[in-house]
Order: sequence, then structure tokens, then C-alpha cells
Amino acid sequence: MENNGIPLVNVPMGPGSQDEGDMVLDYMKMPSEMDSYDIPILPEPEQASDCPQALAVLEQLQHHLQTYRVGDEPPIMLLSALAEPDLDLINQILGEGEVSLTLTGETEVKAQETVLAGVWRLREFDTNGDVVSESIEVADVPSVSRQQAFQSCQPLNAEQLQIPEGVLNAPSVLIEIGEASTIYSMQTEKPEAPHVINLSLLPFSPQDHSYLDQVVGQGSVTILSRGYGNCRITSTCVDGLWRVQYFNSTDQLILDTLEITDIPLVACAAPEDLSDSYERLIEIREVLV
Repeated sequence: MENNGIPLVNVPMGPGSQDEGDMVLDYMKMPSEMDSYDIPILPEPEQASDCPQALAVLEQLQHHLQTYRVGDEPPIMLLSALAEPDLDLINQILGEGEVSLTLTGETEVKAQETVLAGVWRLREFDTNGDVVSESIEVADVPSVSRQQAFQSCQPLNAEQLQIPEGVLNAPSVLIEIGEASTIYSMQTEKPEAPHVINLSLLPFSPQDHSYLDQVVGQGSVTILSRGYGNCRITSTCVDGLWRVQYFNSTDQLILDTLEITDIPLVACAAPEDLSDSYERLIEIREVLV
């Protein structure tokens, strides 16, 4: 065979042939778990028959799911008068869904979506942390989130704020927030489409984020939506302004947005979800009776 002048290099292979000193191959962490809907463990019909109050609540709940439409006044069913076995049965049947809500203030309210989307279990606590009322609400999102999220909001005048050193892009975003919030506050009928600012697309430094958080403040409502990853939604002290942050299944922030609206859609059950919950409740009741 002719030698064409191409040098042959003996490349070692096998263990130890790729020594790179102290360097460590760093693999990206893979998703480890995913929250999803779990079918609740239903009681036996004999056990359910011993709790007639619970069965009556489920019958009334089925009626509300059939008649409620998004935008209507949400029907609320008080559970405080239920006997403990009936209340336990209700909790067992409805279980816990993907969305939870916390309202802080003079009183604390915690709401948990059940396995039936659009059906919420609400508990109100006094200053000592004791439960003072329990209820079920049928709604796209608990009504307290719309009623009390911005009760103590303040107008934002970003042009008069003193800007700390190292802050570059937050002031222009705050001016946009102030203008959009003013327009939102003046509207009697709130627009369906939110005003969205995508912070993930902006060159925001840690100083920008810190300054923005300081100016808009922390509101009274926090909503957590769990699915393939988490979505954290928090109200601010600026009228109509919500912080909406999406995390992947490894808890890394992948999308950071601001929305000026009455409530972000990601927190709400869709009309199709409510219809599906109605059909599922019919199936559950057929098993119990």
C-alpha cells in the first residue's frame, strides 16, 4: 500500500484513556416525579349509607356543577354543621387536586382544589389558627381571590422613586406597570386578555429583580398550581398586578412574567374542566348509592 503522506496517530482507547484531570462530567438532572390526578379511594356503599348528610352534600354539589357557569356568582356550601364522620367522608371522596390558594390578612383562608376541577374546599382560620368555618365552593377560582387580592393596594408612581445603584432595566418596567395598572383600575369591565410583561426575555440583573420586588410588594394571595412542575402565582400591592412564575420538574425557574388582570388564567378551572367534574361526580355517586 502506498504511503500518501498522511501521518498515522496511535490513539489510546479504553479505561483511563480519557483522563481530564479533576474535571467531572456534569449531567443535567432529569425529572424525578410528576404530580397528577389520582382517583380517590371511594368508601363502600355500606359506609356511605351511614353518612346521609355527606350524600346530601354530594347531591347538592352535583346540581351546582350542572348549573354553574364561569362568571356566575359562585355557589358556596357550608360544612361546619356536618358531623365528623360525614365531613371525613366528604374529604375522602373529594381528595386533593393540583391547585391550592392561601389568603393572608385579618383572617387566613386556605383553599384546596379537589380532584374535581372547579370544586374547592375552603377553611377560614382565626388569629389563633383555629378553623372557624369550612365550606365547598364551585367556581373557576375561589371568589376570595378576586374580592380581597387588591383591597390594600397602592397606586404606583415609578417616576418619583429613588433608583439604587446597579439597577438598569427595572425602572422602565415599573413605568409600564404603572401605566397599565392605571388603565386597568379605571375600567369598569375588566378585559379578558391580560397585559403581560415577560421578565425572562429582559436583561434583568439581581439588582433589578430585588428593586422590582421591593417596589411592587407582596400581596395577600398566593396560588400554587402543581402539575409537570409548579406554577407560583402571587398578588402584589399594585392594583391588578400578579407575579406568575413557572418552574420545571427540577424546580428551576423557566418563565417569569407579570400579568395585569383580575386573576391569571393559569389559576382558573376552564368551563370544560367543570363539565368534566360534573360527569365524574355522577360516576362517583353511582358507585356510592
